[in-house]
Amino acid sequence: MTEMQTVCGTSRVCDRALALKSGASIMVLTLLAAPQIAFAQANPAAAQPSANAQVPSGGAVVTEAEAATATPQEAAGAQDIIVTGIRRSLQSAQAIKRNSEVVVDSISAEDIGALPDRSVTEALQRVPGVSISRFSAGADPDHFATEGSGVVVRGLTYTRSEINGRDSFSAGNGRGLSFADVPSELLGGVDVFKSPSADMIEGGIAGTVNLRTRVPFDSNGFTFGATLENNYGDFVKKSSPTLSALVSDRWATGIGDFGLLGSFVRSQVRSRADSVQISNWGARVLTADGRLLQPLDANNVPNEGTTVYVPRGAASRSQEFNRTRYGYSAAGQWRSLDRSMTATAQFLRTDSRENWTENSIEVATDNVLAAGDSQPFPGTSFTFDDDNAFTSGLITGPNGFRADSQPGGDGRTPENGLQSNNIARGNQSRFVTNDASFNFKWQPTKRLGISVDYQHVWSTVKVTDLTVWGTTYQNADIKLNGNKPAFVDFVPVANKGTSNYFANPNYTDPSNSFYRSAMDHIEDSEGNEDSARIDLDYSFPEESWLNSVRVGYRFSDRQNQARSSAYNWGVLSEIWGGGAPDPANPGSNLPGAGGGPVWFDRPIDGNPATRTTGATAPQEAFLYENFFRGQANDPSNGGRLFYPGSQLQNYGQAIQQIQQIAQEWRSYTSTNSGADGWVPLAQRSGVLAGTPFRPGEVNPVSERNNAAYVSVRFGNDLSNGWDVSGNVGVRYTETKRISSGFFAFPNQSFNCVAPTDGSAISRFCSLPAATQAAAALFQNGALTPNDVELTYDYFLPSVNLKLGVGGGLQFRVAFAKSVAPPDFLLTRSYYNVSLNTSDQTILFNNGPVAIFDVGNPFLKPVTADNLDLTAEWYFSNVGQLTFSAFAKNLHGVQSVGTQRQTFTNNGASFDAIVTTPVNSDETGKVRGFEVGYQQTYDFLPGFLSGLGLSANFTYVKSSGVSQQQLDPNDPNVAAGIISSVDTGRLSLQGLSKYQYNIGPFYQKNGLELRAAYNWRSRNLLTIRDVIAPNAPVYAEKYGQLDASIFYAVTPEIRMGFQGVNLGKSITRTSYVINSDLLTRPRNWFINDRRFTFSVRASFK
Repeated sequence: MTEMQTVCGTSRVCDRALALKSGASIMVLTLLAAPQIAFAQANPAAAQPSANAQVPSGGAVVTEAEAATATPQEAAGAQDIIVTGIRRSLQSAQAIKRNSEVVVDSISAEDIGALPDRSVTEALQRVPGVSISRFSAGADPDHFATEGSGVVVRGLTYTRSEINGRDSFSAGNGRGLSFADVPSELLGGVDVFKSPSADMIEGGIAGTVNLRTRVPFDSNGFTFGATLENNYGDFVKKSSPTLSALVSDRWATGIGDFGLLGSFVRSQVRSRADSVQISNWGARVLTADGRLLQPLDANNVPNEGTTVYVPRGAASRSQEFNRTRYGYSAAGQWRSLDRSMTATAQFLRTDSRENWTENSIEVATDNVLAAGDSQPFPGTSFTFDDDNAFTSGLITGPNGFRADSQPGGDGRTPENGLQSNNIARGNQSRFVTNDASFNFKWQPTKRLGISVDYQHVWSTVKVTDLTVWGTTYQNADIKLNGNKPAFVDFVPVANKGTSNYFANPNYTDPSNSFYRSAMDHIEDSEGNEDSARIDLDYSFPEESWLNSVRVGYRFSDRQNQARSSAYNWGVLSEIWGGGAPDPANPGSNLPGAGGGPVWFDRPIDGNPATRTTGATAPQEAFLYENFFRGQANDPSNGGRLFYPGSQLQNYGQAIQQIQQIAQEWRSYTSTNSGADGWVPLAQRSGVLAGTPFRPGEVNPVSERNNAAYVSVRFGNDLSNGWDVSGNVGVRYTETKRISSGFFAFPNQSFNCVAPTDGSAISRFCSLPAATQAAAALFQNGALTPNDVELTYDYFLPSVNLKLGVGGGLQFRVAFAKSVAPPDFLLTRSYYNVSLNTSDQTILFNNGPVAIFDVGNPFLKPVTADNLDLTAEWYFSNVGQLTFSAFAKNLHGVQSVGTQRQTFTNNGASFDAIVTTPVNSDETGKVRGFEVGYQQTYDFLPGFLSGLGLSANFTYVKSSGVSQQQLDPNDPNVAAGIISSVDTGRLSLQGLSKYQYNIGPFYQKNGLELRAAYNWRSRNLLTIRDVIAPNAPVYAEKYGQLDASIFYAVTPEIRMGFQGVNLGKSITRTSYVINSDLLTRPRNWFINDRRFTFSVRASFK
């Protein structure tokens, strides 16, 4: 039998192929525009299964997800031509897409390994309609993720995560699995289901991402594979190893087939990211005489002049990351001699550990605003563009009251100059997920199949985060440069007045820095789930239109205990406190003797009465070498002094040292300023015994789900040669959720003893005595349980219809109602009503106000009506041109509401500005389409026949929903503390309007080359920045080029080189600065190019 005869399993395919082959010579000239020439190919690896393919032999019940991804190895005949490498992976993914009854896109293990994707997140960005975030958290756009983080499918984050078709999650306040924590080497493939069927577990509106691990029966016999790699980051200039191994075998015995598999991976990546930032844009009024004023005067009357938009400062930061992933998997299988029964036991463990450090210099915009706000340096002026937005200028500002200028003080704090936060931060995290499962399939009769499945998942998350702020004073010279990184230079203060600051003109001199504040955060979460399901399938004769009827029931019980502390910020020392001079020597002029902050050159022993004894606190100079790869100015002017990042990684030792700094200052200030200073988490009042957590920081959620479905599968050939197949069904799901929490009014001390040194008292201590007394009554430590039970249920119908018209052309239509439950963080039942007594808050509210975020235990899932239409042309085993249009109407979209409310406790009442998630009454809409193309150009002559191309394009448009905002006249809005942008005019969060992937490749004579360029347009990163004024932040358009080259030294051993981010791409963000959605630059980020040398071995 010839190769052509092997291909021509059906005459209509052969006729089309032969007809097109005759015109191949002409169409070579337009090969990129005319993929139909691929019919000239004559050597596929294996025949495509029929459109109405049933369950593979030996299975009892196979869900749509399993059937879509079934790739039985034993079906290949002796005449079939076997392909390997890139072509094999593309062929496998195409077969899955073509034969599925639902809309799905896949990546095979070979495809994942063909590029330097160290995590599933990075691999998923190659799939049509899938994009990833480049930030650690959407609400914190100041911290970059060098390997990507969250996954967005078709512009939506409502994505369900699965492993082998079952639930999978990382413990904590989220709901799904952190894909970034899963080593890509551990998987056999990844499937992204974009339309559901009734037998699929509910939870994914955007889609369901299913991670497939390998099992022994995937192979015909013994298999061993191993990979050894060295990863190098050219910015961090450090190397790290990766090692993975897999062994699998199967045996035929007198009682059936047995198989065992085990695999292990250790993957490490080291990287660095630098950034330049323009901070805290705000509206100001420029008067006719050139003064820069607040929008409202002290009497809340609008100032006259031109509204302009001015930043309050700038920032620069450098982060270094060290992530190590461990993965373990094991599987055992048994199949009976008559192939009617199959048992599969699987275990998977992912263990991701990351340490990162950060050194940042950022203008302390909170203090700048409170002290009188930013101003042009005397004798200079700002420049503005046509939108009255700042473009350049030398920014300075006053420093208000300074304790060290009092008698006996050292007078070191300058009268003007921007106070900075010189931040040293250390973070350690560990995410562990374990998944154990057992499945038994039995086919007791020819037509009846039964599947029983059980799974137990348990997961832990541990995070320790410690930050120390130092302070220097400088002015900020800023020049915007379009899309390029802004010029930022922190220049020494030249308008310092009578201060002796910067007498030693070097920012790494300890006399020019003081310790400002500290912050710690700890998470210790755990979660587990037990689930069981039973499915029955009854099949009908092949000639029947009715193929099978499936029914099933699933029960799951998930217990999640998220223990996540607040970010515990507290002052170490400040310019506005410090008490009286040294009691033993009132006239002394020792460093820090007369109050004020604790400078880096001051001896520290925790006892302010002994100011000349002890050693200075730990400190180190960070010089920002090769800052931003030289593509941006180094703003630091020779670096800064920081608390050592290496010591921040040792939490227990570091907090003892930091407490000594706090004690040096707090002992003098606690009776004069109302400030208690920083204490570690575990030493706060009201914590649970033996833990660092307060009751409200423990979020127990219990969730039980019962679901049942019925699905009818149908299909047959029509008289004209077309074929129709599909499924129709309905799923019923009921969920009972219990969120446990408290109403808490934590104890606060309000000490307002009159100072004896002539210093000014805090604004709180200047309030009427009745207000101060009411605050003490209000914050009495009351703790009232607040347990909320919510039950919701849904009927979820679904229809999937596929029409094949011959010649590899098929069409689909799919309709489904889907549901996505909220993250556990959003449903926490805890109100922590704690008054904010900062000078800034009291200034703009005429009294203390509680400002806090809360969960909503009554928050319901988002639901969606989904419609998919596709046209798919498969012109060879590695050749396709596909089009998919989709529409989604979203109901109950989770938005954020901010309101001013009044709380009463213990007879006292105060206002609070409360931000909480809510279900919107409006309908969110998503519309879009995807176009995909792939082809191997085997018909080209000679070495050119190894060429191929894979590409896809996605267009998505959405309309968002509005959010509850504070009244525009609220003093916190007018002061620029809180934004009032109408977010209903924004797109949905995470959605890029345009996105594409282009992946040319080459494979011939053992040589494999592949490039991949991924690009996405601007997307809304967060509707509410975590930093004041909490305005929306956009991530601007971004593209990245990756590539790989491999050569087969022998049939079993390949060596290769891979590169990621070869173009050294820069990531940009921008800020929404007014209600007209005017945006201006916020951040520029740059990170490593990563290079990997790899040796891979595979023996069968």
